[in-house]
Amino acid sequence: MPVQIVIITAVILLFAILPVPESYYALVRVIAFGTFAWGAYTNFTKPPLYIPLMYALFAVCFNPLFEIDLPEEIRIPAHLAGGVMLLLTRRHIAG
Repeated sequence: MPVQIVIITAVILLFAILPVPESYYALVRVIAFGTFAWGAYTNFTKPPLYIPLMYALFAVCFNPLFEIDLPEEIRIPAHLAGGVMLLLTRRHIAG
């Protein structure tokens, strides 16, 4: 996955911290799920193992098919943590 897609996904997640329309969250779920699922899938055979496990955890949290309805007090830190994690591990997920 190109590193630009990872950075765009991180920016989309960080932008979701602001008050945005509910339809934006549906878009965030699809994009974040795709990025995190791809990262988990491509990195499970690479060390360290905790990074793809975190990608898998975020993929479950942002799953658009079986939505987990998180309250705002949890959703905002989840978006922040997901965006920061993507920015910090962008070379790992893109590689």
